[in-house]
Amino acid sequence: MKRVVLVLVSCVFLASAAFADITVTTGVSIVAANMTADGTMTTYSKGTKFRADSSLASQNMSLIGDAAAKQQWTVNHVTKTIEPFNPSAMPAGMPMTFGDPKVSVKPTGETKEILGRKCQGFNLDIAMPMTLSGESITMRMAGPVWVSNEGAGVAEYKASQKAFSDVGMSTSPLAQGPQGKAMAEATKALADAGIVLEQQLKMSMEGTGQMAQMLGQAGSATITMKVTAISTDPVPDSKFALPEGYTKR
Repeated sequence: MKRVVLVLVSCVFLASAAFADITVTTGVSIVAANMTADGTMTTYSKGTKFRADSSLASQNMSLIGDAAAKQQWTVNHVTKTIEPFNPSAMPAGMPMTFGDPKVSVKPTGETKEILGRKCQGFNLDIAMPMTLSGESITMRMAGPVWVSNEGAGVAEYKASQKAFSDVGMSTSPLAQGPQGKAMAEATKALADAGIVLEQQLKMSMEGTGQMAQMLGQAGSATITMKVTAISTDPVPDSKFALPEGYTKR
């Protein structure tokens, strides 16, 4: 279940970095078959530097990076450890292979207001094929997304996504491994439209074999995300320093 939570968090984690200061605060709620978890995600950016903090389901982590230096670090505040972040690395012992993900972002024509900003509705659909024990399975994450292209912080957010994608860096601390590519494509597609202010995604496992049925029972979950605040106030330089007293691996 922990891996399900990490995949879901990576799907909705908003991060910003480049050209101007911006802070985005997001509330997150995950409902799965045998768990409910609520948490908060906050991202900060200043120039080419960024920090993304997440507190959810016993996970208390930060991703600290600099696009100019092409350096990223994962900070685990529970274990007090710091590790280089490599979004293309596969988790050790992963007993499956993955195909190329398919990402679809389609406008619905609907609108609504969030935080005093007009938002456009989109349907997001992410399908990630995988093979496990000879079975073909598809992990799907799909649901409505609301995006605003007006108000303070929009230009900064768009610039941040471009700056990091241009150098091949991820702005999600949990978009690591097989889901990383799918999350990066979805984030890039939505960032072109503006800032994602709200979304509700359902995760499911699709397939006809026994393994698909087992994963479907354990992996089904719904995650709801809503941005609660956006600020363009200056962010102190100290926010982007690695914490002292932690063990570097």
